[in-house]
Amino acid sequence: MLKILDIFRKDKAFQPDSPEKAAFQKKYQHFQNLLVANNHALELITDLEQVCYGSKPFGLDYVVRTVERLTAQVYDIAEELDELSRGRYPSLPEAVERIWHSIFQELLHKKTVEKTGLTIPLRQVSLERLSEVGGKAANLGEISNRVHLPVPRGFSVTAYAYHYFMEANGLYREAERIFRDLDVDDTARLLECSGEMQDRILDSPLPAELEEALLREMDALIRVAGPEVRVAVRSSATSEDSESSFAGQHSSVLGVGRAGFLNSYRMVLASTFNPRAVYYRRSKGYPDDHVVMSVLCLAMIDAVASGVMYTRDPNDPARNVMLINAVWGLGLNAVDGSVPTDFYEADRARRMLVSARAVLKEKRLIVGPRGELAEEAVPPDLQAMPCLAETDVKTLLEYGAILEEHFGQPQDVEWAMDGDGRIVIVQSRPLNLDLASIGQAGEAEPEPEGAGDRMPRNPVILQGGTTASRGKASGPAYVLLSEHNLPSVPEGAILIARQTSPRYAALLGRVQAIVTDVGSVTGHMASVAREFGVPTLVETGNATQTIPHGEEITVDATNRIIFRGRVESILERKRQVNPMKGSPAYKAAHAALKKITVLNLIDPESGNFTPEGCRTYHDVIRFAHEMSMREMFRISDDVELSAHSAVRLKVYLPMKILAVDLGGGLDIPQGVPEAGPDAIRSVPFKALLSGMAHPGVRWLGPVGLNWKGFASIVSESLMRDPMMEDRMGGPSYVVLSGEYVNFNSRLGYHFAVVDAYCGERVNDNYVSFSFKGGAADIGRRSRRALLISRILKRIGFKVTLKGDLVGGEVKKYERPVIEEKLDLVGRLLGAVRLLDMVLVDDGSLDWYVEEFMKGNYTFSRE
Repeated sequence: MLKILDIFRKDKAFQPDSPEKAAFQKKYQHFQNLLVANNHALELITDLEQVCYGSKPFGLDYVVRTVERLTAQVYDIAEELDELSRGRYPSLPEAVERIWHSIFQELLHKKTVEKTGLTIPLRQVSLERLSEVGGKAANLGEISNRVHLPVPRGFSVTAYAYHYFMEANGLYREAERIFRDLDVDDTARLLECSGEMQDRILDSPLPAELEEALLREMDALIRVAGPEVRVAVRSSATSEDSESSFAGQHSSVLGVGRAGFLNSYRMVLASTFNPRAVYYRRSKGYPDDHVVMSVLCLAMIDAVASGVMYTRDPNDPARNVMLINAVWGLGLNAVDGSVPTDFYEADRARRMLVSARAVLKEKRLIVGPRGELAEEAVPPDLQAMPCLAETDVKTLLEYGAILEEHFGQPQDVEWAMDGDGRIVIVQSRPLNLDLASIGQAGEAEPEPEGAGDRMPRNPVILQGGTTASRGKASGPAYVLLSEHNLPSVPEGAILIARQTSPRYAALLGRVQAIVTDVGSVTGHMASVAREFGVPTLVETGNATQTIPHGEEITVDATNRIIFRGRVESILERKRQVNPMKGSPAYKAAHAALKKITVLNLIDPESGNFTPEGCRTYHDVIRFAHEMSMREMFRISDDVELSAHSAVRLKVYLPMKILAVDLGGGLDIPQGVPEAGPDAIRSVPFKALLSGMAHPGVRWLGPVGLNWKGFASIVSESLMRDPMMEDRMGGPSYVVLSGEYVNFNSRLGYHFAVVDAYCGERVNDNYVSFSFKGGAADIGRRSRRALLISRILKRIGFKVTLKGDLVGGEVKKYERPVIEEKLDLVGRLLGAVRLLDMVLVDDGSLDWYVEEFMKGNYTFSRE
């Protein structure tokens, strides 16, 4: 905490109630206010950088709220500078206003819903109507009307119908209220909020016009298909079945007749706020207004068999195969992974079956006589029989090839076969893969068999199953026996469950891997697990009985093996990628960040170093900081303070230092404009300079032996006389007295502040240090900040760290100890000045810390 005013009050150089004292106090108060706002603003910028450049999902509402707080701080900075300078910079608040409008245009861009009809027959739907009917309906209409493959009859209820319903009942405002400040990783709170919002929707009436339109379409379908027709009321939200699959996140209601149709429609609308759907879209970066629930209503197929087809292997796209899963009856159990399925693998090029595996299928799902879903026993003669004949597989392969060619990418296809043996397509969506790997052979990891001595020595708990999502992970096993226990699954656990379930999507940010007894690579949860990069192993048969609850295990989903204990040697060190990357929220946040964090005003002597030249908030902060320092050190412009005017210090360091002595800090005659090292009397500043001028600290030239690139250019520019000023990027400023120092240093592209009091009263003594910035990318800057924090801890500081902003403090030590700490801080400033350009990974940090502690401040490896 700055103590200048306290020191000022004790300074006998100023007479009580003198004009000089009043002028200084007023000016310094604005200066201090500006610095406080400056520090808060930099902390908020650091928070935004950490969140937006991190690997974890974030909410756009968090970004908006943080930017609002940041804007208030930047406005304060501009206003305080205007007061400090007596109105010299009236256009700076205008610059803040201009930048603010630009930022919030990026952040608050709302997706509008076009006013259309409330319903559209499927025969009139194609991809051109994607924004009206959502991905699922648009794709199916395209298949029917342009690809001409068989699909069920049906109609779509538009996105505008959902918007009309939500507006009429004030439900958008309710959603904003209920989900405000929700952390989706708080599963219990997520369930609570989702349940409340779904109840609101289910209790709200349909507008009369919408109700009439829905029943009119249902009656039209009945006239064509007969009074006994049952429909599947399926979600087809905008953004669904696109770059992000939303697989299984919204609900469908099957077996619906006319009497239950309106309520079933409301149930699908309410599924917009399923806990798993809320978690998924926020984790994937889709704001709530980007997911508008249109609904697809299809006449149900009396399915003999159903299943899923992938036109590529999602775990190894380079393999030229198609994958098919099948069950008897309805396909719901196949897509949710709750039962074993027949599996077929076929050669894409030759359209030939390569392998088939029929499993025991004891139960099947049907629609009962009253439209209810019912599970019944499969006749004994069918239980072990394959669901598909080879001719059926060939038909599916032909359909798959046609769909992939038409849509221009691999497809995830749901199909059903009726009693006449006709195969009908009920859904096709993009199978989101890393297409760059297609055609690149040899990508798959080897099987563990034959690995010889390379195999880990840890005991194998389980081997086998099917890879649903590749990868390796370690953690304590959590055996989930009931979905009611989802909130109890801890951070970092390996989820062990009997079956796969789309509900597990809400856990993907917390668990390290998923292992199930049953399930399939083509299930909804498997799709979502691949999108989030969570290793998943299914069809293990008995994982819930074999793996002890709470035991630490290592899952190698790629090679289908589970070890006891943590197998460090096989765990992957791949860089995590934010699952939001490329999403609307991610793009909006990063577009706004460019108008916040980028620093364009580098050179204070440049012609564009003006309020009009400010293009980002960082520019405003930088401009105001520079100008505030100049104004603060221009005290003599206001009153005659010759004894306290700014003095240039000549201290054998390649930087320009301007000082204001509050009394007892410098021993120079009145009016002398410069002072050398011998004139400095400030105890804390002498200690700090002692460290900065330490013989082992090199201010000129490269740091370490791995210096290259941009750093070498900067290095060459410094190879000059150390008494030449401004070699470190502009003036540094110091306010000092006999026992106090506040040193603001700009060293190249980063800033450091040392604030310290060092006297005889132990309780008054402290050192406060902060450091931010650099010329490298945020990753390297943050790595240097981490290094500084580790060194500060080693020398006894209490440390805070946020991104590339590091702060440290020690207090209540005797004077010699404070002097020693300041000396070490001075050495640290010189040692780390350019390390952001050479710290390429975290693995080297320990070496740098140890070398600093040994006194190797140049980090020479000789």
